[in-house]
Amino acid sequence: MKKDKNTKENSALPSQRVAVLIDGDNASSAKLQDVTELAGRYGEVIIRRIYGDWSKTSLSSWKEPAREFSYRLVEALPYVKGKNTTDITLVIEAMDLLNSGDIDAFCIVSSDSDYAPLAIRIREEGLIVIGYGESKTPAAFVNSCKRFVFSDQIVQTNIKPEKGETPDTLLKKEADLFDKAYELAIDGKEEVTLSQIGMAMKKIKPKFKPRRYACKTLGAIYEKLDGYDVVQTGVKGIYNVVRKKVVDSQ
Repeated sequence: MKKDKNTKENSALPSQRVAVLIDGDNASSAKLQDVTELAGRYGEVIIRRIYGDWSKTSLSSWKEPAREFSYRLVEALPYVKGKNTTDITLVIEAMDLLNSGDIDAFCIVSSDSDYAPLAIRIREEGLIVIGYGESKTPAAFVNSCKRFVFSDQIVQTNIKPEKGETPDTLLKKEADLFDKAYELAIDGKEEVTLSQIGMAMKKIKPKFKPRRYACKTLGAIYEKLDGYDVVQTGVKGIYNVVRKKVVDSQ
C-alpha cells in the first residue's frame, strides 16, 4: 500500500528520501560528486545506482568514483547485439521505487529525452524530479523536471587556500582530518577499504572535496600522505588503506 504523498515540491526537507539514478552510458563519471551533492540538498540520498553494461571498457571510469561515493553498479546487459537496455532497466527500477512509496524525490542523470515520460509520471505522484545532464539535453526532458541542472554550465567554486599556501602544504596542515576518518572507519578492525573511509569522511566533513588538495579522489590523497599506503585487495578494483608501521631508529 502506498504512503500518502503530501510532499510539496518547493519544500526540500532533510527527512526526505532521495533516489539518484544514473544512465552510465549517457553521463560523465567525473560529475558524480556534483550529482551527489546536488541530490543531497533535497534530503537523504538512500538510493544510489548507476546503470550500464559493465563489460564495456568505455564504462570502466565509473568504477572508482562509484566506490568512493557508495553507488551500486546495476548491470544492464543487452539481449540483442547493438541494442542498449540501460534506459529500460533504469525506468523499470524507477517505477518499482515509485510504487514502493519509500522515495520522496528522484534525481535522474542523463541527457536523453527518453526519460521525459518517466519524469512526468513521477511528478504526477507529487514527487520532486531533479534532472542533471549536458546543455544538449532536449527540452522535453528538461521541462519534465522540477529543476534541471546543466553539468557543463556549473561554475566550480573551489575553496581557496590562504595566500602562499599550496595544496601540498594544506594537506600536511590538515592531515589529522584523514587520521580521524581512518580511525572512525577501521574501528578496531584489521583492515579498512577506501570506500569505508569515504563514508566516514562524509560523517566528519559532509562537504569534503578532494580537489581542495589538488586530487581527484580520496585514494589519491591517501597515496600522498606520508603515513599511509593504498593497496589492492584480492577483489578487482577494491583498495585497502593501510597505516605504515613506525620504524624504530634505535
